[in-house]
This record gives sequence, structure tokens and C-alpha cells, in this order.
Amino acid sequence: MSKVQQNFSVVSDDADKPGPLQPASVRSLRSTTKRNASSEVAGPAPKIAVKVEKWTIESVCKNGRRLDLSSNEPNAASVIKTLFKEIHGSVLSKLNIHPLHWDECADSELGPFLKTFNNSVKAFRKKNPRDVLLSKENWRQKEASEFRVICDLACQLAIPNPRVLNTHYAGFSSGTYGETNIETLQKILDLLGVKEDDVFMDLGSGIGQLVTFAAAYTNIAHVRGIELQQVPAGFADENVRQFKKLMRHFGEKPRPFELKLGDFNTEEIETFLKEKATIIFCNNLAFDPDLMIKLRAILQFCNNGTKIVVTQKLETTKKGRTPRDCFFTASADTILLFETDGSEKGNVSWTNNIVPYYLTTVDNYKPFREAATRAKQEEANRLAKLMCSKKNGAKHGEKE
Repeated sequence: MSKVQQNFSVVSDDADKPGPLQPASVRSLRSTTKRNASSEVAGPAPKIAVKVEKWTIESVCKNGRRLDLSSNEPNAASVIKTLFKEIHGSVLSKLNIHPLHWDECADSELGPFLKTFNNSVKAFRKKNPRDVLLSKENWRQKEASEFRVICDLACQLAIPNPRVLNTHYAGFSSGTYGETNIETLQKILDLLGVKEDDVFMDLGSGIGQLVTFAAAYTNIAHVRGIELQQVPAGFADENVRQFKKLMRHFGEKPRPFELKLGDFNTEEIETFLKEKATIIFCNNLAFDPDLMIKLRAILQFCNNGTKIVVTQKLETTKKGRTPRDCFFTASADTILLFETDGSEKGNVSWTNNIVPYYLTTVDNYKPFREAATRAKQEEANRLAKLMCSKKNGAKHGEKE
């Protein structure tokens, strides 16, 4: 046995025997040795497997489908709580089910609750095969919230961390991501009076939330969105998938819509804007002058009657200046869509301030009407002068 082994054995033997207190260095060596030995035997702490719960919600609408979610999906528990809080409240009353405290309940409470709910829905169907638990007849009325909730829930399922969108770009640049909230778009669509033959185009559609909402809320012919930036466009694909799944759950079929990654300054998009789009939406507040010139160069060739909603006036090149030769001054009318009293919350994602929205309506006949009005006024002035001259001449003759 080596000296090192002998010394170590002595320490270990003496430490096991009762006797006087040992020096601190010996006690420290003993405890350290035991901890190290224990660590070598036990190894790393075992990982505790997180149980994944499967949550199922039976549909309560005509032609609806069952909704399946898992506890490991982004925001799934929050989505279920919001769904019952905002949409299914009347259903729970009909089924005599007491709701959970949705703002406070634990995720673990959802499983037992959903089991009770689903069993009650099945029993109701069996007893009342022709009845539905949830009516949707008012979902498309002004200020109705159901489709807003559905689109918001789809985004929650699609985007684990929304801050990724707002922190990806340089502040207040032409590429800034700034989503208009759904409440504002709904208000705009209501004011525009969307018709069945309208075609809606969103320039800079981001994650596609406004496109999906327009497709759900209105009876529009077609909705389209184009997004230049890869990050929000990538989230848009998952957002569409979740949106369609939620719409199927409620037995709803959205109007035809599509979302694409690309630039509006291309021949295909330019042609679509000029020839097919009847409503164009563009949150262009952060567009630089060069991009504004490109945008104006395209939109000035839109069809007569095209409605263009923007956050930076199209006829404005510099603050407070309106160029005399601008198409959007000569052949279009621009109004502020709605006034605010300052009490509303922010209507875009990057600021708590209210961003104004302007409606520009293309009016190709405006110059001709104005020219005709000027000619009529000039003729009236000429005749008035002529009559005045004749009267003065008559008075002069009478005096002679």
C-alpha cells in the first residue's frame, strides 16, 4: 500500500471511530470525499418527463368539427380558456355547466372540465338531434366579436412569442412590422360597406391576420395579402393552418383568400392592383419617400372607384405640403376615416398611440367634372358681365 493510500486509510478509519473532535480540515476532507463518491454513484439527476395532455372540444355548431389540442402546443391552454370565456358562455348555460374561473384556473383543471363538457354536448345531440347549441346568425353584424376572437386565437396558436415580430426590424423603417389590430380593420370594413363583388388586397400583410379576418367576417369575393419580410410571412403559413382548423370547428368556411411572400413592386402584383383590386389596404406610415413614390406610381392607375386605405396620405410627399400636379389631388378624394376622442387604445402593434387611417377613393372623372364646373361658372360670370353692361348701356341711353 502506498503512502498516499495509507494516509487516506488512516483518515477514513479515524473518522469512523468515536473520539475527540477532528480538525476542520479533516472533517472537510471527509465530507467532500463522501459527496464526490455519492455523485459518482448517483450520476446526473434524472430528467422528469412532462406529461402531455390531449384536450378535445366537441363542436357545438352545425357542420362543425371536433377541435383537438395538446398541452405542449403554444398557448393551447390560454386559447381554450378564451374560447369558453368569449364564445361558449351561452352554451355552458344551456348545458347547465358551471364555468371555471377562466382568468385564474390552472391548466390541470381543463381536462376534467372538457370531459364533462363533451359528455354533455353528446347527450344534448342525442336528445335534440335537430337543435344546435350555438347560433351564429349575428356573427357578421357590425361590432360582432366572434370572428375577431377566432383570428386572435389562431395567431396565439401560431406564434409562441409575438415579440419576435416587433424586435426583428430596425425602428421606424420601411420594413418595420406593425400589425393593425382587428378591431380597427373591422371598423374600417364596416365603414367601407364591403360588397360581394369586392376584391381586397393587403400590401404588407404580415402574419395574415387582417386577410383571414376579412375572409371570415365579410362576404367579399376574394382576399389577398402580400408580405415582403420572411419572418412574418413564415408565421403566416402556420396562422392560416390554425385559422382554418378553428373555422372548421365552428362549421364556418371563409371566403377565398391567399397569402404570399413577395414585393408589391412586381408586374404580377401591379397588374392585380390596377385591374382587379377594389379595396386596397396599406399601413404605410413608416414608408420612406422613395417607397412612397413607387406606391403612388402604381396606385394612380387603379380603376375608377377603387378604395385605398392608408396611414400616410398618398398625396403627401413632405409634411404639410401637397404637390399641385399630384394625381391623388386631381383625380381622387381623401378623407379621414374616423375621428378619435383620445380615449381609445393603440390601434397598431408598435405604439400605444392612435394612428390615423385615411380613405382615398380614385375618381377619374373628377378633373372633367371640375373642368365642367369651372366652364359653367366662367360662362355664368361672362353672362353676368354682359347683362351688367347692357343695363349700364340702357341707363346711359335714357340719360341722353
